[in-house]
Amino acid sequence: MDGVDDRGSAFAAAFRAAIAERGITLTRLKSLLADDGNPVSAATLSYWRSGDRHPEGPQSLSVVEGIENRLGLDRGHLTSLLGPSSRLGPVAPPRLPFDEEREQRETAETLHALNAAAQDSLRDLSTHVTAFVGTDGAVERIVMRSLVQATRGTISEIPLIDVAPVESDVMSVISDVVGGRLDREYLHPGRLLSGVVIALDQPVTTGGTTLFEFTETFPPGYPPRQYVWHATSRPARETVIWVRFAPDAIPTWCEEYVETEEEYASSMRGIHGGAVHVARHGFGPGVLGIRWGYDG
Repeated sequence: MDGVDDRGSAFAAAFRAAIAERGITLTRLKSLLADDGNPVSAATLSYWRSGDRHPEGPQSLSVVEGIENRLGLDRGHLTSLLGPSSRLGPVAPPRLPFDEEREQRETAETLHALNAAAQDSLRDLSTHVTAFVGTDGAVERIVMRSLVQATRGTISEIPLIDVAPVESDVMSVISDVVGGRLDREYLHPGRLLSGVVIALDQPVTTGGTTLFEFTETFPPGYPPRQYVWHATSRPARETVIWVRFAPDAIPTWCEEYVETEEEYASSMRGIHGGAVHVARHGFGPGVLGIRWGYDG
């Protein structure tokens, strides 16, 4: 059961004030949160408002972030009052999300070559991927922002894997790292996979979270890519991919796709305002992506 402490009292006071200022009922707020994929009972919202309980656990923290969004509050206005949660919940062991035997084998070999720390104490909370597509229809750069949590011990670095469209001697380039620095990189001899390790500016311990961001660009010689994907080895609270196309390079077709151990599914998507996005809550392990093309 959620406990009561000074953090909970501060959160409750801020929550009450935000609700009062906006004149919204808990029933209406509950409905809006459900529309966003953050289901929560009216009773739970009432407990949080009164201070009898306060949010704990990754699902509750997702709801609080949704409250901030729906009430027009600055990010962290409420979550910063909670501190690290003591209810981390069970974390499933990581599974490599790639289906092909070669990709699984070379991923393991790449992580070994990078001397990457084991990720069995890492929870993926939120990942936002924004891809910018150039006039040739290929991805020019990707900006990735990720929020992760330590479930036990200490996390001081994050390994990342890239799979090229075809074999290539050219690696993508990681730059503009915020919240860490590029520490190591490796191109597998098979020339299909590569990996990097981002060393965090500040290691995080059990219950703590860290937020980092970087830009990935594709230099001359890198195989053109007309898709964007994100792979996760565990269920992630939130995964968002947003693809933005150059005005004179709008695709004639676009689809989203999902690959897991159990299924492969895809569906056609319309492009509005020169962009398309896909969002999932609780997705993983697996691959979530968007691909596109140009008839003729």
